[in-house]
Amino acid sequence: MTAEQQALLAFFEQVACKDQTLLDLLSRQSRFRVEPDCWRFTLPDLHFFLQHHESVFSSLNYRQFRQLIFSSPINRSVKSLGAEIIITDNHAKVDRSGYALVWSIGNQRLDPV
Repeated sequence: MTAEQQALLAFFEQVACKDQTLLDLLSRQSRFRVEPDCWRFTLPDLHFFLQHHESVFSSLNYRQFRQLIFSSPINRSVKSLGAEIIITDNHAKVDRSGYALVWSIGNQRLDPV
């Protein structure tokens, strides 16, 4: 596993575990919405954020980042922590669509607002 894959998985796992420091940082970003049951994002906004907050992503262009996202076992990893990534606003293009990492209560997933 590459350093970028490890860092990406670690980031999503921290969000899935509701790491308060990270959630506070994400909530201060106008590009994201942190809600009681989910964290909402787009791939371009996530790329921009990670490039500026995680040095391992600073040299990855958007195309490389998108390939990294789709080749990483993110959903499997966060599911083991009681979360799931869903499409919230499907605009037929991954770059325009909205996504959410949704936290679960027990085995029942909360639907995003």
